Amino acid sequence: MKYYLINISFILFSITSIKAQDPHFSQYFMSPLTINPALAGTGYGKFRLMSNFRSQWQIGGTPYSTYTFGLDANLFANKKLKKNILGMGVLFLGDQSNYGLLKSSYVRSTIDYHQAINKNSSIGVGFQTTIGRRYLDKINLSFGNQFGKNGFDLSSSNGENNLINMPLFYALNAGVVYSYKSTYSHFDAGFSFFNLNKPNQSFLNDKSQLYPIESVFHTNYDVSLVNNIFFSGNAIFRIQSKQNYFAVGGVLGFDRTKGNNYQILYFGNWFREGDAVYPYFGLLLNNIQIGISYDITISKQNLGSISPQSMEISFVWRDMTRQFGKIRCPWK
Repeated sequence: MKYYLINISFILFSITSIKAQDPHFSQYFMSPLTINPALAGTGYGKFRLMSNFRSQWQIGGTPYSTYTFGLDANLFANKKLKKNILGMGVLFLGDQSNYGLLKSSYVRSTIDYHQAINKNSSIGVGFQTTIGRRYLDKINLSFGNQFGKNGFDLSSSNGENNLINMPLFYALNAGVVYSYKSTYSHFDAGFSFFNLNKPNQSFLNDKSQLYPIESVFHTNYDVSLVNNIFFSGNAIFRIQSKQNYFAVGGVLGFDRTKGNNYQILYFGNWFREGDAVYPYFGLLLNNIQIGISYDITISKQNLGSISPQSMEISFVWRDMTRQFGKIRCPWK
């Protein structure tokens, strides 16, 4: 049935329940600008184009999907300040839930600066602004006052304009990252805060519905092993309101690069506490890298004859004219 009948009480319940969390990715490590504003421009080359797509809980359709398109760059890449980074980035993020009935879109702009402390270590600080919008898909919605003797007339006014569009909201985010790099190992640790100004997230101008601050803590460690094999591991902890999650995992990278012909295979696995484990496969060919992961649910949601299915794909295009290290972990 093309159109869904949703009464006002159901919509109000949904709006109340969805003020919960920002969109998240299983491959969080492939979406740096949604983790920490201080990660802009920290990739290997001068700049990188990034995209993620997540299709979640594919049971009888696709109730949840999230996607990003982003660009970041190191503006000092061609300068002699080799250890310092002036990074900038922009990210578009879209999110659909309830089978596309509720849609959200965000644009984030980021700037950060990393100052060398000594030969091996640096510290960076980043700031980010977000412009967001949420709306209900009126094409697939019908309301009681549109019902007549001949059924629903979707061309007539639904009388619920306040429920269709939420006013634009603005959010402020900030983060800090510490990095240590030697020839054969890299270490990063950072923390960030999103929605510092607690923007209003209400269709009905309810001043009590403020977006809660989200705190993120993350770390990663990369080390060269033997025969052009390296290990890259990372972990993240996010907390927002009463919701939180912890994820940890890593990959083995098999580097078959010859000269400027980059060829790397990545095989890894991650664990998200109380929710899922998800294997990851990645491939880097010259400037292009793709990655795919599949969530294997281990929570109570997996009980029953049909288990939730979630898949995620990441894409990165890097400018590789300048390198910043020998360990080419997938998220740099």
